[in-house]
Amino acid sequence: MKQLLSRRVAPVLLIGQIAYVALVGLLFALPVPDTSEIDHTAPSVTSHVLFTALLVVTLLVMGGGAALLGWEKVRTRAPLAAQTAWLGVLGLGEIAIAAAFLNAASQESFGPDTLIAALAIAVSIGVALTCVSEVHGHLRRPKPKPLG
Repeated sequence: MKQLLSRRVAPVLLIGQIAYVALVGLLFALPVPDTSEIDHTAPSVTSHVLFTALLVVTLLVMGGGAALLGWEKVRTRAPLAAQTAWLGVLGLGEIAIAAAFLNAASQESFGPDTLIAALAIAVSIGVALTCVSEVHGHLRRPKPKPLG
């Protein structure tokens, strides 16, 4: 069961998250009427650059995690310490994503956004638990004995 979750389900969930971010990014990129002059809420250039950088790093971590979990070739070539660190960062990121969706859902009245948030929380928690399980497995592996 652990193999099914780690090797099949979690990578698909991560790819789904990446697709969701791409879809939302595309929707926000579509032209809308500019009301920033009226509202005085135009973001600064620095905040835009920082947000974009954080988004790219998040997507790279998710994509790398999907590759580590889903492809045997990537898993066998990556050093164990790098796998552990990558999956640890991914697990913490997924917990942060779940917390952000929980915070957003708790501040709104019940509706479609609440259901989307509940689904996103379940997916993030599932991926985080998979990462914890994999990291736990890496830490419990027996260390090779020195020759001699």
